[in-house]
Amino acid sequence: MRYFQKLLCLLILVLAASFGVGGCVLLYSDFSVQRSRMAAANAAAHAQACTLLQTEILDLQRRGISTGDAALTARVTAQGVPAALWRGDTLVCATLEGLQSLPLGDAATVTFRTENSIYAVYASDLQGGLRLVTAYDLTGLYRDRNAALMRFLLLEAAVLAAASAVTALLARRLTRPLAVLTDAGAQIAAGDYARRTDLHTGDEIEALSRSFDKMADAVQEKIADLEADVQRREDFVGAFTHELKTPMTSIIGYADMLHTMQTDPDEQREAAAAIVHEGRRLEALSRKLLALLGLNEEGVELTVVPLPALWPRLHAACPDVSLRTPAAAPTVRGDADLLLDLLCNLVQNAARASAPGAPVLVLCAQAGDTVTLTVADRGCGIPPELIPRVTEPFYMVDKSRARRQGGSGLGLALCQRIAAAHGSALRIESEPGRGTRVSVTLPVWKEDAP
Repeated sequence: MRYFQKLLCLLILVLAASFGVGGCVLLYSDFSVQRSRMAAANAAAHAQACTLLQTEILDLQRRGISTGDAALTARVTAQGVPAALWRGDTLVCATLEGLQSLPLGDAATVTFRTENSIYAVYASDLQGGLRLVTAYDLTGLYRDRNAALMRFLLLEAAVLAAASAVTALLARRLTRPLAVLTDAGAQIAAGDYARRTDLHTGDEIEALSRSFDKMADAVQEKIADLEADVQRREDFVGAFTHELKTPMTSIIGYADMLHTMQTDPDEQREAAAAIVHEGRRLEALSRKLLALLGLNEEGVELTVVPLPALWPRLHAACPDVSLRTPAAAPTVRGDADLLLDLLCNLVQNAARASAPGAPVLVLCAQAGDTVTLTVADRGCGIPPELIPRVTEPFYMVDKSRARRQGGSGLGLALCQRIAAAHGSALRIESEPGRGTRVSVTLPVWKEDAP
């Protein structure tokens, strides 16, 4: 059974019970009042009948007239009220069939039913061992009660029919938002993640609608994140496969040429140099890929790192670069090897983007409890629309130049992960034809730092 039907049945049941009980209580209360009034009137009439009969008997006795059964029967019949008269345990007369079978004592009152009538029966003892029983017809009272009850039941049926129609409309209107929520849930489950309810009912259903829409927003955002993550993984695998295939093709081609053809020494040296170049590219690719995966799996323990101690190691790692480092620099919290790897990648990228022999600057600026390391060059720069993508794995602005110079497209992605491991991020500022500045902000080491 649907909620709408349950609500309708419940409302009709409550209405029918309330209306029925209230109406019956009202009818029977009115009937009880009328019954009490009639009982008082009948009791008074019975007392009057007893008094009249007693008076007539005394009058007959005073005049010396016999008060036998015939005389008493005549006096009882003359009153015009259904009655019965006993002398002791002997029935003298009975003007209503059935009264003689009622075992009534003095001051007894009962309700007596015949096939078609209802009577209120009263009994009283008189002088001389007599007992008078009178009966008063209540059939009309009960008939009126039953007629009123029937009219009430018909009225209740009509009211319930009208109330059912109105309640059905109201219940359908009240439950329509639930149908909207159900339909929205089904559409979202079917893949329509942009579906929203946006109900405005001013009650708890509106609050439920807002909660439902917030949940749908969260689901849509999560699905979008999952789809983006899947796309990034597919792009990563595709780019990795392509980057792996290119040097392998060159290595296999030159190796096959050396294996199958007779070449002069110059061609052999050229082929061997190409094999060595592509092999080093593969080595650099695998090393950076392992470093990238390692940063994803393991946390980094930050310790004291004096930046001036990194400059000699940086110069040694980039011997072919015209590198300029600051004379003084503070001590930071970080991982020395990872920071050195970050600076090496940034310096080498800057050197590749610059003219041969052009200087690459490492700048250091302290502001309060942080220090910003910047690697700057005056090379070819990066178009503004491509800056958000340069930290993606295997993404290269100029692929032919990058491959020619031994680039793999993993350098800036690795730098981004190293910066994230230090609680920071790369900030890239570039202008085509005027150079690039890549910065990372690190916390200054304090003696009381954990």
